[in-house]
Amino acid sequence: MVNIMLAAGTSVVEDIFSEIANIASQFVTFLASLFTSVAGLIWVSGTGLTTLGTLLLIALATGLVMWAFYFIRSLVRIRRG
Repeated sequence: MVNIMLAAGTSVVEDIFSEIANIASQFVTFLASLFTSVAGLIWVSGTGLTTLGTLLLIALATGLVMWAFYFIRSLVRIRRG
């Protein structure tokens, strides 16, 4: 036998949605905290980019340039037949 304890004057559906809302709220709080922590590794207010932030920016730029070269090369290859 399952014993379900309900808050006074609520239904099971209300309790389930209340728990789902609570879990979603905690998850959003976790994501905000995670973003703040990661942003602190990359950017420091007042001084700007950290060493890690600079390296990540260089890596991102290199990746975008390589992707652009590949994309243009594939367009030329399609055009040639």
